[in-house]
Amino acid sequence: MSLIELHEVDTGYEENQVLYDLSMRIEPDRVNCIIGPNGSGKSTTLKAIYGLIDVWDGTISIRDEDVTNCHPRDVLERGVVMLPQDGNVFPEMTVKENLRIGGYLIDDDEVLERRYEQVYDMFPVLEEKRGQRADQLSGGQQMMVAFGRAMMPDPDILLLDEPSAGLAPDLVADVFEQVELLKDQGEDMIIVEQNVRAMLEIADYVYVLDQGRLEFEGETEQLRDESDIMEMYIGERHG
Repeated sequence: MSLIELHEVDTGYEENQVLYDLSMRIEPDRVNCIIGPNGSGKSTTLKAIYGLIDVWDGTISIRDEDVTNCHPRDVLERGVVMLPQDGNVFPEMTVKENLRIGGYLIDDDEVLERRYEQVYDMFPVLEEKRGQRADQLSGGQQMMVAFGRAMMPDPDILLLDEPSAGLAPDLVADVFEQVELLKDQGEDMIIVEQNVRAMLEIADYVYVLDQGRLEFEGETEQLRDESDIMEMYIGERHG
């Protein structure tokens, strides 16, 4: 059983169609990466999965259960969590308050405390700073808050939408450290990321989109050399 499946999905924004007949099967126990040129539909794919935009045609399912055009809360309840671009921490809230928002569906205090402890085990500095406002933290620590908040529901799969976009080089390195940490802990992920070479060091499986269509999918090792990446990612052929 696939964890997530898209079947012949068409969608876009108002009159602008972005995805065309897109079919993808996301299997469990792997880190997936979606790459492709700007405007190829990478982030749109995540938004369609998470219910942030309407699917015009086709279906999306989670473990064979149809969730096409479900509300994001319904998707979250099925174990899928999305971390949007920029992380979006709440600056005037404390670290712990930010984490609590990530666990807003949890109404059992014991479960909530266990989730806090899991996040603190992953990011010990957050326990030290749990009473501090998020805007008093460094950029790297704010990123940990964003990742920690996403982990509070104990997701089955995490959707990361260009986690390194617009960040200073030192924070980009922090992002990939966090992603590596999540991978080492066995977290399934779908990652949209422009830093292709960095992602190919982490991902187990790659999807290449171009103009809203799936042009390639396969294990990372199948992208054998840089000329393959250039051809599939940028759409150029060499030699």
